[in-house]
Amino acid sequence: MATHEPFIDLNCAALTASLFESELFGYEPGSFTGGLAKGQKGKLDVAKGGTLLLDEVGEIPLELEGKLLRVIQEKEFYRVSGLKKVKTDVRIICATNADLEQRVEQGTFRRDLFFRLKVGHIVIPPLRERVDDILPLAIMFLRQFAEQKGKNFRRISTSAVDLLLAYEWPGNVREFRKTMELSVLMYDDVELKPIHLNLNMQHKLAPDPISALSVVSLNSQSLDSNRFILPEKGIDLEDFIDKIVHQSLEICRGNKTEAAKHLGISRRSFYCRLERNKVTKKPIQLPIESIKSV
Repeated sequence: MATHEPFIDLNCAALTASLFESELFGYEPGSFTGGLAKGQKGKLDVAKGGTLLLDEVGEIPLELEGKLLRVIQEKEFYRVSGLKKVKTDVRIICATNADLEQRVEQGTFRRDLFFRLKVGHIVIPPLRERVDDILPLAIMFLRQFAEQKGKNFRRISTSAVDLLLAYEWPGNVREFRKTMELSVLMYDDVELKPIHLNLNMQHKLAPDPISALSVVSLNSQSLDSNRFILPEKGIDLEDFIDKIVHQSLEICRGNKTEAAKHLGISRRSFYCRLERNKVTKKPIQLPIESIKSV
């Protein structure tokens, strides 16, 4: 029968220095008032043979960073008030949203610990820079929460898709997940619509691409920077913007990042404009059988 290795996580930002030490290393009987009479194992003990995730590792108290470094290097530690070394065999994974290199330069994070942790280093960009991930995540979360809460959501309307793509998501994936969960919790419908999304649209939406465009002369005349002259016959605004976007791509030889800079807009806004041409008028359909299989 297969056995599963333990996976233990510890939120470093939620603990004081004294609590963090006892949570990580454990403590011997009589270590402090209020502790268990028989003592307690720490997360390093519980995760033995498996994985220990130290979330928000940048928040570890500076005075305890040396002890963590010793554990990583020597694979042994002392419990709080303990006199006997405890051997450990655990894989340690650390996560943080802080700039540790900057903290090293500021002297608030140990340089030797930083380089010891940077053996395998993965940087995940914020969600606002991974627009292609938003729709798959939305489908996954909608499917998951619809099943959990017994709701009827099966698809996402194109207008809701546009809203999800345009939002900045300052709270990253956590905010995205909670937004989808709240929508499913508060409403029950077959199709997820903008009215179901509880988003603060005051200041977190990216600027509309047209508002960020440089002044363009439609009749090749010199224009005042505060004026925008329209031809007498009028224009198709959407078609006009699309032509500007695609022309900038041609000028920048297909480089979308450079094309966005050329137009003075964010890369995400540029991608949203391109996607607007690709998204069909049909809502995003979730297979009913796949929802039931979650």
